[in-house]
Amino acid sequence: MKRDFIPENLYQEIISRLPIATVDLVVKMKESFLLVKRLEGPAKNQWWFPGGRVLFNESLEGAVKRKLKGELNIRNYKKIKFLGVNELHFKKGIFNRPVHTITIVFLVELNKKDCLNIRADQTILKFNWFNNIPPNSHSHIKKFLKLVI
Repeated sequence: MKRDFIPENLYQEIISRLPIATVDLVVKMKESFLLVKRLEGPAKNQWWFPGGRVLFNESLEGAVKRKLKGELNIRNYKKIKFLGVNELHFKKGIFNRPVHTITIVFLVELNKKDCLNIRADQTILKFNWFNNIPPNSHSHIKKFLKLVI
């Protein structure tokens, strides 16, 4: 799929008028789950699920696979499973503007060998494996982690 970026001024107009479709990935290996600290809004500097915007003409599973590969260098996985949908409103999202997202959440289960080459892309400050939900986590994170831990 050819990846076309939306010019910033047009994207600002879009997010001020429409919700954005996104995927969030609950990446799990045995009893641990992966969270990332994002460099960009929304959820900047918070422990969050990897993921992001669904592109035009992209399937949801295609978006999950693209985000796994692009953000984390994950090319192999045990399974991908739909977990649910959540609507999120961020007061300070992208470009310091409010953002409304409709987020489709997927569980991605990994084998230990699938975790060997994980590395974060330029949108992620750092990532970490957790066994417990971090204190002060957003209700979105808590809601979906409680389904899988």
